[in-house]
Amino acid sequence: MGKSKATTTSKEKIIGLIYVLMLFLITTGVCTYILFEQDMNTQFVNSKRDAMDKMGRVSLFRAVQSEYFDRLTIIDDRLNSINPNIKATQLKGDLYYNVGVLKDVQSKYRHDLRFKIFGQLARFYEMKLTDKECLFASIKNIDLFKSELDDCRSGVEAYKNK
Repeated sequence: MGKSKATTTSKEKIIGLIYVLMLFLITTGVCTYILFEQDMNTQFVNSKRDAMDKMGRVSLFRAVQSEYFDRLTIIDDRLNSINPNIKATQLKGDLYYNVGVLKDVQSKYRHDLRFKIFGQLARFYEMKLTDKECLFASIKNIDLFKSELDDCRSGVEAYKNK
């Protein structure tokens, strides 16, 4: 009995050693593949693809920005030259149309936050036009009140002189 146990144990030792060695080599191979081969290639490809996408979005923004730059200068020049004293509804309508086009640019490229500047510029120009109209209305009211006050004073003085 002891003799057969000794031969069986040496065979078992060899089989166990081979089993553990194969398990170690397979585990090492799989881990090496996962850590170095698979992850490096996909990470490099994904980062390169992401960089290309970002560069594409930046070039798109630059193209749209240069496309609408002339329109922005036209809006700014017309807004600065507008005289609220004159009722130029066609000019105001044209300004509101161009401002609406700027808002459409923001809504068209809603996914990219860089295009938010177009919406902010549209709101700025709307507020500037509204402020100019309100300022003109206030100045006109002040002038009207001054002329009425002068008429009233001249009427009171005429009444005192009688």
